[in-house]
Amino acid sequence: MPTKKPVRSSKNSPKKASATRKKAREVRIRMYKQGLGDCFLLTFPGKSKPFHMLIDCGALKSKHYGEKEMQDVVAAIQLATGGGKGKAKGRLDIVAATHEHWDHISGFLQAKKLFDDIKVNNVWVAWTEEPENAAAQRLKKEFKKKKKAVQKALALLPSGQQSDARMGLYRHAISELSGFFGMGAPKGMTTDAAWKYILSLGRNVYCDPKKRPLELSGVEGVRVYVLGPPEDPDFVRKTLSKKETYDEATRGLTLADSFLAAVSDPNDPDNELPDAKERSFPFDGRYRIPEADARRSQFFLDHYGFDEIDNKAGKWRRINHEWLTVAGELALHLDSYTNNTCLAIAIELVESGQVLLFPGDAQVGNWLSWGELSWEVTGIDGKMQTVKIEDLLKRTVFYKVGHHGSHNATLREKGLERMIDPNLVAMIPVHRPTADDQEWKFPYPPLWKALKEKARGRVLLADAPDVTEIEDEAKKMLTDHEWSKFSKATEFKDLYVEYRIPY
Repeated sequence: MPTKKPVRSSKNSPKKASATRKKAREVRIRMYKQGLGDCFLLTFPGKSKPFHMLIDCGALKSKHYGEKEMQDVVAAIQLATGGGKGKAKGRLDIVAATHEHWDHISGFLQAKKLFDDIKVNNVWVAWTEEPENAAAQRLKKEFKKKKKAVQKALALLPSGQQSDARMGLYRHAISELSGFFGMGAPKGMTTDAAWKYILSLGRNVYCDPKKRPLELSGVEGVRVYVLGPPEDPDFVRKTLSKKETYDEATRGLTLADSFLAAVSDPNDPDNELPDAKERSFPFDGRYRIPEADARRSQFFLDHYGFDEIDNKAGKWRRINHEWLTVAGELALHLDSYTNNTCLAIAIELVESGQVLLFPGDAQVGNWLSWGELSWEVTGIDGKMQTVKIEDLLKRTVFYKVGHHGSHNATLREKGLERMIDPNLVAMIPVHRPTADDQEWKFPYPPLWKALKEKARGRVLLADAPDVTEIEDEAKKMLTDHEWSKFSKATEFKDLYVEYRIPY
């Protein structure tokens, strides 16, 4: 990107020359094209060498791409960070893993040999991963219990000839959601394995919203505010808001606890309610008849039947698997729970005041919790000042859109509507062919429309080959100078989309 000619230094203008040098700095943001997932490489100018920060690296399973595409992307990351064939190891100063979803971390296993050849200094994860944190361990225990329940439901749901169309639909829906956790993947290729490998890459840093902003070693004028996840469990559990998100969802999860109870093992030492299974039945014990007794009753033989022929005729009367239908709700709840506990950060370029927002896949509860935060920091005038989320959103010039542009991962009034900087640019890590296969509306049309209005057309999609898709609409909302500036700062390559921000 061309820069202004440097001002000649003189005794009369040292400050002017210094200011010009500062303006020449820029942060480079690369959104990789590995598929439906997140993989972002940020490069800042350091005092002696570039500073590289990788935020996530994964893709949901798809027929349109696979391990080769992921390995090509990681090889490009290795090259961009000083490594590659015949060279020294690549170097990542920070790997930030936002949350334990396959579409954010699969690459660490799919391209493990390449990551083994990249030196990682620090691994940033949410405070919820801290081993000595009691609240974190409670959340992890709850997460583990729900995950086991969904896995058990998949095993219990009938398949093949034993399944009817409706049960087949439930199995398909639960399997889709379970894909975010790598359930059903080959041995060793799970989110658990990927997460364990990530934590082994470098020094673990547990990011806490209530602590002071983080700094990037060797990088001047940049600080990182940790926004989420929240500590309050009420925020973690809040997944729906008709007012704040771009969907029309109003349903609650009324049966999830009963489902958990039904699949629980009373002998499990982690089971908090040993009698939960008994309490989960729809009828009291005195109204239930064991199947063995029913088989000896003429009434049941006459009206229900137990042989194969009668089962076909009276199948509609049975509720053997009816209780398993709530597993879909639980899987959805588990997915939202994970998103609400993901690492969300805002990167401030201090001298210019610009903010880069990377919320992971934060959903309603995570976003809403940011309103309770404040930080005391030193301003560019040397004085202490209080920073709140309203201020950070107001100065946001780059927004990584959450959850591939889904309906419920970007807030309205307390999110996008507060991003009022005229230079706002958004990136959506999406792969529309994969989303179409799953019948997911990514990006969700009402949100996509709102993003284009806020960013005045400057919304970059990972699966786009160039700016053609957005050019006509953006040119109607931008001046010639603004479009020229944006297009010069944007570059499309086979493996990534790059956007550069001077500061």
